Amino acid sequence: MKRIAIITGATGGIGSRFAEAVNLMDDIDEIWSIGRNTEKLKKLKESCDKTVSIETDLANDGIDVISSKLSDETPDIRMLINNAGVAYMGEFEKMGTKKVEQFCFLNCSVPSQLISACLPYMHDGARILNISSASSFQPNPYLSMYSASKVYLKNLSRALSVELKERKITVTCVCPGWVDTEMLKKDVEGKEVKYPGMISADLVVKKALKDSLKGKDMSVPGFFANYFRFYSKIMPDRLIMKQWVRGIRKYI
Repeated sequence: MKRIAIITGATGGIGSRFAEAVNLMDDIDEIWSIGRNTEKLKKLKESCDKTVSIETDLANDGIDVISSKLSDETPDIRMLINNAGVAYMGEFEKMGTKKVEQFCFLNCSVPSQLISACLPYMHDGARILNISSASSFQPNPYLSMYSASKVYLKNLSRALSVELKERKITVTCVCPGWVDTEMLKKDVEGKEVKYPGMISADLVVKKALKDSLKGKDMSVPGFFANYFRFYSKIMPDRLIMKQWVRGIRKYI
C-alpha cells in the first residue's frame, strides 16, 4: 500500500518547507502537494521528487478532488498537514459578508472536511498537523477573523487528539508567532512593519515535526510565541487587547 503525506498550501512559506522536510522521510512514498499555482507546483516538484502535484482550489471543489483521488488509490495516509489558510489585517466592518464567508470556509471548514475525508485511510502511527497560530491565545482586534479561526483550529485539534488516541493517531496543533513568509506585509504605505519575535519557517517545521513525533498535541515554536502563550494565561484579555491595538493601529 502506498504511503503518502498530504500537504495543503504546499507551494509557499511554511507549506513548502514541510514538503522539503517530508521529502526526506523514508516512510513516505509520495507527497500529495495541494496548491493553485501551476508554476509554483512545478518548482516544488524540482526540489521534492516525491511530490504529486494536485492543482485545485480548496475554496471551491478541492475537497471533492482530493476525496475522489483517495477513493481511487486507497493509500495509507501517514501524515496530513493542514497548512492552507488566509489572513486579513484590518477593520472587520470592511471585509463584507462574502469575504467573511470565504474566510470561515477556508480556515475552518476546509481543514475539518479534509480530516474527515482522510481518517478512513489513516492507521496506527499516522499524524495530523494543523497549522494554527499564537493568535489563538487571545482575541486580536483588527485581526479578529484570523484570530478566531485559529482558535477554532486549536480547539478542534486538541479535542481530536483525545478522540483519536485509541486509534494511535497523533493530532498536533502548531501555534507559531510571526513567521517570515510572503504572507506578511513588509510595509504599509511606506512604513516598515515591525514584527516582534519573527522566526523562520524552517524553525516552525522542524519543531512541529519533532513535537508530533513525540505525540504532543501542541507545538509552540520560538521564545516569543511561548512567552505570549504564558502571558495570555495570566493577564486579562482587556489589557492584552489594549496593548495589541497600541502596537498595530499605525498599520491599519
